[in-house]
Amino acid sequence: MSGPEATVTWGLVLRWRTRRQFLDGPRARGVVDAARRLCGVHAQLAASAVTALDLRTTAATTAAKIDDALYRRRTLVKTWAARGTLHLLPAADLPTWVAAMSTRTRETKGAWLRYHGVTAAQMTDILAAIPDVLGAEPLTRQELTEAIVKATGHGDLADALNQGFGALLKPAAFRGLLCSGEPRGRNVTFVAPRAWLGDWADPPAEEAIDTLVLAHLGTYGPADHNEFARWFDLNPPLARKAFARLTEAQKLAYVDVEGVTGAVPSTELAGLASTPEPDRADPSVHLLPAFDPYVVGSLRQLPHLMPADRTKDVSRPQGWISPTLVVDGRIAGTWERDGDRVAVTPFAPLPAPVRSALTRLGAG
Repeated sequence: MSGPEATVTWGLVLRWRTRRQFLDGPRARGVVDAARRLCGVHAQLAASAVTALDLRTTAATTAAKIDDALYRRRTLVKTWAARGTLHLLPAADLPTWVAAMSTRTRETKGAWLRYHGVTAAQMTDILAAIPDVLGAEPLTRQELTEAIVKATGHGDLADALNQGFGALLKPAAFRGLLCSGEPRGRNVTFVAPRAWLGDWADPPAEEAIDTLVLAHLGTYGPADHNEFARWFDLNPPLARKAFARLTEAQKLAYVDVEGVTGAVPSTELAGLASTPEPDRADPSVHLLPAFDPYVVGSLRQLPHLMPADRTKDVSRPQGWISPTLVVDGRIAGTWERDGDRVAVTPFAPLPAPVRSALTRLGAG
Protein backbone atom coordinates (compact mmCIF):
# COMPACT_ATOMS: atom_id res chain seq x y z
CA MET A 1 0.00 0.00 0.00
CA SER A 2 1.29 3.48 -0.90
CA GLY A 3 0.38 6.61 1.03
CA PRO A 4 -3.24 7.72 1.68
CA GLU A 5 -5.10 8.99 -1.37
CA ALA A 6 -6.94 11.68 0.57
CA THR A 7 -6.91 13.48 3.91
CA VAL A 8 -10.28 14.01 5.58
CA THR A 9 -11.67 14.97 8.97
CA TRP A 10 -13.74 12.86 11.32
CA GLY A 11 -16.55 15.38 10.95
CA LEU A 12 -16.68 14.73 7.20
CA VAL A 13 -16.47 10.95 7.70
CA LEU A 14 -19.37 10.94 10.14
CA ARG A 15 -21.57 13.06 7.89
CA TRP A 16 -20.75 10.68 5.02
CA ARG A 17 -21.73 7.71 7.18
CA THR A 18 -25.12 9.22 8.02
CA ARG A 19 -25.79 9.59 4.30
CA ARG A 20 -24.56 6.08 3.50
CA GLN A 21 -26.76 4.72 6.28
CA PHE A 22 -29.92 6.43 4.96
CA LEU A 23 -30.17 8.80 7.94
CA ASP A 24 -29.54 11.86 5.77
CA GLY A 25 -30.23 12.27 2.08
CA PRO A 26 -32.42 9.77 0.20
CA ARG A 27 -33.90 6.94 2.26
CA ALA A 28 -33.97 3.26 1.34
CA ARG A 29 -36.83 2.01 -0.80
CA GLY A 30 -37.64 -0.76 1.67
CA VAL A 31 -36.46 -2.86 4.58
CA VAL A 32 -34.38 -5.24 2.43
CA ASP A 33 -32.41 -2.42 0.81
CA ALA A 34 -31.84 -0.84 4.22
CA ALA A 35 -30.74 -4.10 5.83
CA ARG A 36 -28.32 -4.75 2.98
CA ARG A 37 -26.68 -1.31 3.17
CA LEU A 38 -26.44 -1.57 6.96
CA CYS A 39 -24.83 -5.03 6.71
CA GLY A 40 -27.61 -6.40 8.87
CA VAL A 41 -29.74 -4.87 11.62
CA HIS A 42 -29.19 -5.86 15.25
CA ALA A 43 -32.38 -7.72 16.23
CA GLN A 44 -32.00 -8.86 19.84
CA LEU A 45 -34.29 -5.98 20.79
CA ALA A 46 -37.13 -6.24 18.28
CA ALA A 47 -38.53 -2.76 18.87
CA SER A 48 -35.13 -1.20 18.22
CA ALA A 49 -34.80 -3.07 14.92
CA VAL A 50 -38.20 -1.72 13.83
CA THR A 51 -37.23 1.85 14.74
CA ALA A 52 -33.80 1.58 13.10
CA LEU A 53 -35.41 0.51 9.83
CA ASP A 54 -38.28 2.99 10.07
CA LEU A 55 -35.79 5.88 10.33
CA ARG A 56 -34.19 4.78 7.07
CA THR A 57 -37.03 3.79 4.74
CA THR A 58 -39.30 5.89 2.55
CA ALA A 59 -42.50 4.19 3.76
CA ALA A 60 -43.29 3.58 7.41
CA THR A 61 -41.74 0.39 8.74
CA THR A 62 -43.73 -1.54 11.32
CA ALA A 63 -43.25 -4.82 13.16
CA ALA A 64 -45.96 -6.31 10.94
CA LYS A 65 -44.11 -5.25 7.79
CA ILE A 66 -40.91 -6.86 9.04
CA ASP A 67 -42.77 -10.04 9.97
CA ASP A 68 -44.24 -10.11 6.46
CA ALA A 69 -40.74 -9.88 4.95
CA LEU A 70 -39.44 -12.56 7.33
CA TYR A 71 -42.17 -15.17 7.30
CA ARG A 72 -44.37 -14.69 4.25
CA ARG A 73 -42.33 -13.10 1.47
CA ARG A 74 -39.10 -14.47 3.04
CA THR A 75 -37.00 -11.60 1.72
CA LEU A 76 -35.47 -11.07 5.16
CA VAL A 77 -34.04 -13.69 7.50
CA LYS A 78 -33.34 -13.54 11.24
CA THR A 79 -30.26 -15.38 12.42
CA TRP A 80 -27.13 -15.14 14.54
CA ALA A 81 -24.56 -13.32 12.42
CA ALA A 82 -22.01 -10.56 13.10
CA ARG A 83 -20.35 -11.05 16.49
CA GLY A 84 -22.70 -13.97 17.10
CA THR A 85 -25.63 -11.62 17.76
CA LEU A 86 -29.12 -11.85 16.32
CA HIS A 87 -29.53 -9.86 13.09
CA LEU A 88 -31.99 -9.21 10.28
CA LEU A 89 -30.29 -9.91 6.94
CA PRO A 90 -31.49 -9.89 3.33
CA ALA A 91 -32.38 -13.50 2.60
CA ALA A 92 -30.57 -13.38 -0.75
CA ASP A 93 -27.34 -12.46 1.07
CA LEU A 94 -27.44 -15.27 3.63
CA PRO A 95 -25.25 -17.70 1.60
CA THR A 96 -22.51 -15.04 1.51
CA TRP A 97 -22.74 -14.49 5.25
CA VAL A 98 -22.71 -18.23 5.91
CA ALA A 99 -19.66 -18.78 3.72
CA ALA A 100 -17.78 -16.14 5.72
CA MET A 101 -19.12 -17.22 9.14
CA SER A 102 -18.24 -20.85 8.44
CA THR A 103 -14.58 -19.90 8.92
CA ARG A 104 -15.24 -19.47 12.65
CA THR A 105 -13.67 -22.25 14.69
CA ARG A 106 -14.22 -21.08 18.27
CA GLU A 107 -16.71 -23.86 19.00
CA THR A 108 -13.98 -26.43 18.28
CA LYS A 109 -11.66 -24.96 20.91
CA GLY A 110 -11.29 -26.35 24.41
CA ALA A 111 -12.08 -23.10 26.24
CA TRP A 112 -15.39 -22.59 24.43
CA LEU A 113 -16.37 -26.24 24.85
CA ARG A 114 -15.55 -26.27 28.56
CA TYR A 115 -17.42 -23.01 29.18
CA HIS A 116 -20.58 -24.42 27.61
CA GLY A 117 -20.22 -27.87 29.14
CA VAL A 118 -19.97 -29.82 25.89
CA THR A 119 -17.31 -32.03 24.38
CA ALA A 120 -15.93 -31.76 20.86
CA ALA A 121 -17.59 -35.08 19.99
CA GLN A 122 -20.96 -33.90 21.28
CA MET A 123 -20.71 -30.65 19.31
CA THR A 124 -19.85 -32.61 16.18
CA ASP A 125 -22.88 -34.83 16.74
CA ILE A 126 -25.19 -31.84 17.24
CA LEU A 127 -24.07 -30.25 13.97
CA ALA A 128 -24.41 -33.57 12.14
CA ALA A 129 -27.92 -34.17 13.49
CA ILE A 130 -29.51 -30.80 12.73
CA PRO A 131 -29.77 -31.27 8.92
CA ASP A 132 -31.51 -34.61 9.56
CA VAL A 133 -34.13 -33.25 11.96
CA LEU A 134 -34.77 -29.68 10.78
CA GLY A 135 -36.37 -28.61 7.50
CA ALA A 136 -38.84 -26.02 6.25
CA GLU A 137 -41.37 -26.89 8.98
CA PRO A 138 -40.68 -24.65 12.02
CA LEU A 139 -39.72 -26.38 15.27
CA THR A 140 -39.75 -24.72 18.66
CA ARG A 141 -36.55 -24.80 20.68
CA GLN A 142 -38.03 -27.58 22.82
CA GLU A 143 -39.02 -29.61 19.76
CA LEU A 144 -35.62 -29.11 18.14
CA THR A 145 -33.88 -30.11 21.36
CA GLU A 146 -35.93 -33.28 21.65
CA ALA A 147 -35.16 -34.16 18.03
CA ILE A 148 -31.42 -33.58 18.49
CA VAL A 149 -31.34 -35.59 21.72
CA LYS A 150 -33.17 -38.45 20.05
CA ALA A 151 -30.88 -38.41 17.01
CA THR A 152 -27.62 -38.17 19.00
CA GLY A 153 -28.50 -40.02 22.20
CA HIS A 154 -27.00 -37.13 24.23
CA GLY A 155 -29.79 -36.69 26.75
CA ASP A 156 -27.49 -34.73 29.05
CA LEU A 157 -27.42 -31.85 26.52
CA ALA A 158 -31.13 -31.04 26.79
CA ASP A 159 -30.73 -28.24 29.33
CA ALA A 160 -27.85 -26.60 27.45
CA LEU A 161 -29.67 -26.76 24.12
CA ASN A 162 -32.74 -25.15 25.67
CA GLN A 163 -30.95 -22.24 27.33
CA GLY A 164 -32.25 -18.82 26.26
CA PHE A 165 -29.20 -17.42 24.48
CA GLY A 166 -28.83 -20.43 22.19
CA ALA A 167 -25.06 -20.75 22.55
CA LEU A 168 -24.99 -24.36 21.33
CA LEU A 169 -27.19 -23.47 18.34
CA LYS A 170 -25.12 -20.53 17.11
CA PRO A 171 -22.45 -22.70 15.43
CA ALA A 172 -25.26 -24.28 13.39
CA ALA A 173 -26.50 -20.83 12.35
CA PHE A 174 -22.97 -19.87 11.30
CA ARG A 175 -22.98 -22.91 8.97
CA GLY A 176 -26.40 -22.11 7.55
CA LEU A 177 -28.06 -25.08 9.23
CA LEU A 178 -30.74 -23.07 11.02
CA CYS A 179 -32.34 -19.65 11.23
CA SER A 180 -35.44 -18.24 12.90
CA GLY A 181 -38.88 -19.35 11.79
CA GLU A 182 -42.18 -17.67 12.60
CA PRO A 183 -42.79 -17.58 16.37
CA ARG A 184 -45.44 -19.90 17.72
CA GLY A 185 -47.12 -17.81 20.36
CA ARG A 186 -44.31 -16.80 22.71
CA ASN A 187 -42.05 -19.60 21.54
CA VAL A 188 -39.26 -18.96 19.05
CA THR A 189 -38.95 -21.47 16.24
CA PHE A 190 -36.19 -22.58 13.88
CA VAL A 191 -36.09 -23.71 10.25
CA ALA A 192 -33.40 -24.93 7.86
CA PRO A 193 -32.50 -21.94 5.63
CA ARG A 194 -31.81 -24.00 2.52
CA ALA A 195 -35.29 -25.53 2.73
CA TRP A 196 -36.99 -22.34 3.97
CA LEU A 197 -35.47 -19.98 1.39
CA GLY A 198 -34.49 -22.15 -1.59
CA ASP A 199 -32.14 -21.00 -4.42
CA TRP A 200 -29.02 -21.49 -2.32
CA ALA A 201 -25.53 -21.34 -3.80
CA ASP A 202 -22.40 -21.43 -1.60
CA PRO A 203 -19.75 -18.90 -2.69
CA PRO A 204 -16.07 -19.54 -1.83
CA ALA A 205 -15.19 -18.29 1.65
CA GLU A 206 -12.57 -15.79 0.42
CA GLU A 207 -15.02 -14.32 -2.09
CA ALA A 208 -17.68 -14.02 0.62
CA ILE A 209 -15.31 -12.30 3.04
CA ASP A 210 -14.20 -9.84 0.36
CA THR A 211 -17.83 -9.03 -0.44
CA LEU A 212 -18.59 -8.30 3.20
CA VAL A 213 -15.43 -6.23 3.65
CA LEU A 214 -16.47 -3.96 0.78
CA ALA A 215 -20.04 -3.75 2.09
CA HIS A 216 -18.86 -2.88 5.60
CA LEU A 217 -16.36 -0.26 4.46
CA GLY A 218 -18.98 1.31 2.20
CA THR A 219 -21.16 1.93 5.24
CA TYR A 220 -18.86 2.16 8.27
CA GLY A 221 -15.51 3.05 6.74
CA PRO A 222 -12.85 4.24 6.69
CA ALA A 223 -11.58 1.34 8.78
CA ASP A 224 -8.75 -1.19 8.86
CA HIS A 225 -8.74 -4.98 8.93
CA ASN A 226 -8.72 -5.09 12.74
CA GLU A 227 -11.92 -3.03 12.90
CA PHE A 228 -13.62 -5.30 10.36
CA ALA A 229 -12.47 -8.42 12.22
CA ARG A 230 -13.95 -7.05 15.48
CA TRP A 231 -17.22 -6.00 13.88
CA PHE A 232 -17.79 -9.29 12.08
CA ASP A 233 -16.00 -11.63 14.52
CA LEU A 234 -13.56 -12.90 11.93
CA ASN A 235 -10.15 -14.41 12.50
CA PRO A 236 -7.88 -11.32 12.14
CA PRO A 237 -5.44 -13.06 9.74
CA LEU A 238 -8.35 -13.79 7.40
CA ALA A 239 -9.38 -10.13 7.53
CA ARG A 240 -5.80 -9.04 6.86
CA LYS A 241 -5.61 -11.30 3.80
CA ALA A 242 -8.92 -9.96 2.49
CA PHE A 243 -7.70 -6.37 2.75
CA ALA A 244 -4.50 -7.38 0.96
CA ARG A 245 -6.45 -9.04 -1.87
CA LEU A 246 -8.76 -6.06 -2.28
CA THR A 247 -5.86 -3.60 -2.15
CA GLU A 248 -3.98 -5.51 -4.84
CA ALA A 249 -7.13 -5.53 -6.98
CA GLN A 250 -7.39 -1.74 -6.50
CA LYS A 251 -10.81 -2.09 -4.91
CA LEU A 252 -9.81 -0.18 -1.76
CA ALA A 253 -8.80 3.45 -1.34
CA TYR A 254 -6.92 4.51 1.78
CA VAL A 255 -7.50 7.83 3.49
CA ASP A 256 -5.96 9.67 6.42
CA VAL A 257 -8.56 10.64 9.03
CA GLU A 258 -6.81 13.02 11.41
CA GLY A 259 -3.81 10.72 11.67
CA VAL A 260 -5.73 7.43 11.48
CA THR A 261 -5.46 5.49 8.20
CA GLY A 262 -8.44 3.50 7.02
CA ALA A 263 -9.95 2.16 3.82
CA VAL A 264 -13.14 2.71 1.87
CA PRO A 265 -14.21 1.05 -1.38
CA SER A 266 -12.52 2.84 -4.28
CA THR A 267 -15.96 3.49 -5.73
CA GLU A 268 -16.91 5.54 -2.64
CA LEU A 269 -13.85 7.79 -2.38
CA ALA A 270 -15.29 10.61 -4.49
CA GLY A 271 -18.56 10.54 -2.57
CA LEU A 272 -16.72 10.70 0.74
CA ALA A 273 -14.61 13.66 -0.36
CA SER A 274 -17.63 15.59 -1.65
CA THR A 275 -19.87 15.15 1.40
CA PRO A 276 -21.69 18.46 2.07
CA GLU A 277 -20.69 20.68 4.97
CA PRO A 278 -23.17 20.85 7.87
CA ASP A 279 -25.78 23.60 7.97
CA ARG A 280 -25.45 25.17 11.40
CA ALA A 281 -28.88 26.78 11.07
CA ASP A 282 -30.53 23.48 10.11
CA PRO A 283 -28.45 20.65 11.63
CA SER A 284 -29.01 16.95 11.03
CA VAL A 285 -30.58 15.66 14.27
CA HIS A 286 -31.55 12.04 14.91
CA LEU A 287 -32.78 10.08 17.92
CA LEU A 288 -31.41 6.60 17.29
CA PRO A 289 -32.73 3.55 19.18
CA ALA A 290 -30.74 1.23 21.41
CA PHE A 291 -28.35 -0.98 19.41
CA ASP A 292 -28.65 1.21 16.33
CA PRO A 293 -26.27 0.11 13.53
CA TYR A 294 -24.75 3.60 13.34
CA VAL A 295 -23.31 3.11 16.82
CA VAL A 296 -22.82 -0.67 16.89
CA GLY A 297 -20.88 -0.57 13.62
CA SER A 298 -18.31 1.84 15.07
CA LEU A 299 -17.81 0.78 18.68
CA ARG A 300 -14.00 0.80 18.54
CA GLN A 301 -14.15 4.30 17.09
CA LEU A 302 -16.50 5.83 19.67
CA PRO A 303 -13.88 8.30 20.98
CA HIS A 304 -13.92 9.86 17.48
CA LEU A 305 -17.74 10.07 17.45
CA MET A 306 -18.27 11.63 20.88
CA PRO A 307 -16.51 12.97 23.99
CA ALA A 308 -14.11 10.19 25.02
CA ASP A 309 -15.03 10.51 28.69
CA ARG A 310 -18.70 9.76 27.92
CA THR A 311 -18.31 6.56 25.89
CA LYS A 312 -19.33 4.52 28.95
CA ASP A 313 -22.75 6.20 28.75
CA VAL A 314 -23.25 4.70 25.28
CA SER A 315 -21.38 1.38 25.39
CA ARG A 316 -22.54 0.07 28.74
CA PRO A 317 -21.94 -3.14 30.77
CA GLN A 318 -23.27 -6.50 29.51
CA GLY A 319 -23.06 -5.25 25.93
CA TRP A 320 -25.96 -2.76 26.22
CA ILE A 321 -25.84 0.07 23.64
CA SER A 322 -27.86 3.12 24.67
CA PRO A 323 -30.30 5.11 22.54
CA THR A 324 -28.38 8.12 21.26
CA LEU A 325 -28.81 11.70 20.09
CA VAL A 326 -26.79 12.19 16.91
CA VAL A 327 -26.12 15.68 15.55
CA ASP A 328 -24.36 16.05 12.19
CA GLY A 329 -22.98 12.54 12.64
CA ARG A 330 -21.60 13.06 16.15
CA ILE A 331 -23.09 11.39 19.22
CA ALA A 332 -24.20 14.36 21.35
CA GLY A 333 -26.14 12.60 24.11
CA THR A 334 -28.42 9.76 25.13
CA TRP A 335 -32.16 9.58 25.58
CA GLU A 336 -34.87 7.49 27.16
CA ARG A 337 -38.64 7.39 27.30
CA ASP A 338 -40.30 8.77 30.42
CA GLY A 339 -43.97 7.90 29.92
CA ASP A 340 -45.08 9.80 26.81
CA ARG A 341 -42.03 12.06 26.96
CA VAL A 342 -38.61 11.57 25.40
CA ALA A 343 -36.00 12.77 27.87
CA VAL A 344 -32.64 13.71 26.33
CA THR A 345 -29.42 13.82 28.33
CA PRO A 346 -26.94 15.88 26.27
CA PHE A 347 -23.20 15.62 26.81
CA ALA A 348 -22.89 19.42 26.49
CA PRO A 349 -25.28 22.38 26.12
CA LEU A 350 -27.13 22.11 22.82
CA PRO A 351 -27.33 25.00 20.33
CA ALA A 352 -30.75 26.52 19.74
CA PRO A 353 -31.23 24.92 16.28
CA VAL A 354 -30.63 21.46 17.81
CA ARG A 355 -33.08 22.16 20.63
CA SER A 356 -35.66 23.28 18.07
CA ALA A 357 -35.13 20.10 16.05
CA LEU A 358 -35.60 17.99 19.18
CA THR A 359 -38.85 19.78 19.93
CA ARG A 360 -40.08 18.86 16.46
CA LEU A 361 -39.11 15.26 17.21
CA GLY A 362 -41.16 15.37 20.42
CA ALA A 363 -38.14 15.37 22.74
CA GLY A 364 -36.89 17.67 25.42
